[in-house]
Order: sequence, then structure tokens, then C-alpha cells
Amino acid sequence: MSTIREQIVAAFVTAVTTGRPAGVPEPVRTRVDSPATDQLPVLSIYQNTETVEPMHDPKAAHAIRGPVVRRSVVINAEVITKAGIGGEPDKTADPILAWVTHAIGAAGMFGGLANDPADELGTKFEYEKGETSFCRAMQAWRIQYQSRVNDAEQAA
Repeated sequence: MSTIREQIVAAFVTAVTTGRPAGVPEPVRTRVDSPATDQLPVLSIYQNTETVEPMHDPKAAHAIRGPVVRRSVVINAEVITKAGIGGEPDKTADPILAWVTHAIGAAGMFGGLANDPADELGTKFEYEKGETSFCRAMQAWRIQYQSRVNDAEQAA
């Protein structure tokens, strides 16, 4: 068995992989090594921050969590593209990001694992000049779910 968080991350990767159009690279889960120039563009999916909160707002003098907690995980979709002849790297990243937005929007509540559809938080662009000039576009998504306080594998 795996945690609800892990199941959501896996469902996120599946959503972005399934039916992807030509020109959108196959996503890699949790890339830790920098891609080689000849591998660009690349699409990586990995989890970022997870927060945990009580299911209900605390009442006066009662600060206990209870048996169920609300969890919120941020998942990043990272696109790295290189500058090429006649092409801007951020422009090259745009259709890949658009696909991620479409795929995650269509994923709904990840088969009932999430409380609501994914919430797109925003996209950050970074540029680097070096041996190869490239663009890193990082799209962040928040997905809220709940689990038992003492068992992250069990949905509540």
C-alpha cells in the first residue's frame, strides 16, 4: 500500500502522460540529475511541500486535531527548454505547460483521492546563460486531500 499523497502524485504523472500530444515530452517522475542538452525539452513532475491541518477549526480551549487531518501537497511540473536557432526557450515551453494545464484540469479529483480539483498556483520562469542557454518553467499545483492522522495510507 502507499500513502494517499503518493497515489495522488502517481495519478498526476499518469494524467500528464496519457494522451499527450506530439511535441510534449514524456514526463519523468522526480528527476534528480540535470538533463543533457540533447535531451531538452524535458518535463519533470515532483512533489514539493505538504502541509497538514486539523479538519475543523479549533474550538476555544480545544486544540486537538482529531482522527482525520486535511493535507495539502504542492506538485511541480517543471519544463526545461533550450534556446535554439530562431526560437525562444520560453516560447518552446508554452505548449508543454498548456498541455499540463489541460491534463490536470481534466483529471478532476484524481479518482476521488482529492477533496477538490487541483488548484493551479502559478508558473515561474527562470533563464540561464551558459554553454547552453535555457529556460526553466516551474508550474505549481496544490492538491488537497484528507487522511487519518495516524495512517497516511488510509483515506478518511
